[in-house]
Amino acid sequence: MIRSAFLILAVASFAPLQAMADPPTAHLPAAFETTIAPGDTLDSVLGHAGIPATIRAEAALALSGVYDLTDLRPGHRIKWTAASGDPASLTRLSLFVEDGVEIALTFDGPIAAQRLDPPVHVTDRGETLTLDGTLYDALTARNAPERFAVDLTALLAGQVDFRRDLKGGETFALVWQEDQLPDGSIAGEPRLSYARLELTDRVLELVATEAAGPVIVFEDGEAVQRSAAPILGARLSSVFGRRNHPVLGGVRMHTGIDYAAPVGTEVSATGAGRVIFAGSIRGYGITIDIDHGGGVVTRYAHLSEIAEDVRVGTRVKAGDEIGAVGATGLVSGPNLHYEVRVDGRPVDPKDQDALPEQEIATAADLDALATWRSETGFMPTTDGERG
Repeated sequence: MIRSAFLILAVASFAPLQAMADPPTAHLPAAFETTIAPGDTLDSVLGHAGIPATIRAEAALALSGVYDLTDLRPGHRIKWTAASGDPASLTRLSLFVEDGVEIALTFDGPIAAQRLDPPVHVTDRGETLTLDGTLYDALTARNAPERFAVDLTALLAGQVDFRRDLKGGETFALVWQEDQLPDGSIAGEPRLSYARLELTDRVLELVATEAAGPVIVFEDGEAVQRSAAPILGARLSSVFGRRNHPVLGGVRMHTGIDYAAPVGTEVSATGAGRVIFAGSIRGYGITIDIDHGGGVVTRYAHLSEIAEDVRVGTRVKAGDEIGAVGATGLVSGPNLHYEVRVDGRPVDPKDQDALPEQEIATAADLDALATWRSETGFMPTTDGERG
């Protein structure tokens, strides 16, 4: 979607400016800072500060080359300096947005904008805990990413039902990576490397050797599944089966599962295959169908867009980005509708037999499994995978 580089001046709440230096003198520039409040835009903030419309428009145009101003959110900060306190004589303007990123404008000559990313330190984190309640509660108690509760439920759906199979007392291990900023805060999303769930009758392990790639699921040391969740960090909002339709009303068959997520959230192919449809379908909106062989087709619907390199005939692997979440078709809000069809008939996507067998574990996957077992102190025994 094309967005204008110019922002319409809006009547909005304005956080009072706070001088960041001593009162200006005739020789020193004045520095100011404000925090974006609900309803604010860059144009409205600078307009309230007395900065002329021509300068605001030039600043917006320069910024549009490195940052989409419609992404400004409450809590983002704006700092600027003006020569001798004159609003028409800006010398520098900076936006401080997500993950410590600074978008800076300089005015000494033609207005120039640049994105300044802070240095990031990649850290490995791990936790081993005993489940006495829900996985979500266990993760939050250890300050671990709570989104993993959703991701792991989706990725292990074919092997375990987290609501019925967990009785309490199970051992759960988790290893992930985080990007740490200089102030100690975390930037971006955590990346899962390894997970292990020790049930009474078996051990389930999950290995991810690539941040955005597929994951391998092992059961008692044997690779049983190579797949990717169609979307990560999203809430499962509707399951397979009969339900009250949110738009049309009445009880109707729901032929897939829905993940509620913001528009633009990345959607990935769950397995290797060939794209056989990429376009619009009535009710489904923007849709992609992937043929995995053996009569199995997966469908990804209600998308906002299709990835630039995805078209009919494109070959994809598990974990490849194919599009983005949207709200097209008959929907009540942004979500991904994920559907699996076998010989043209919809089946429950959580059925572990829904997708055909494919190459599962590579040598790199097996090496990673051995490494994370060692790191988390797990030693398989000869009569089982617990040790």
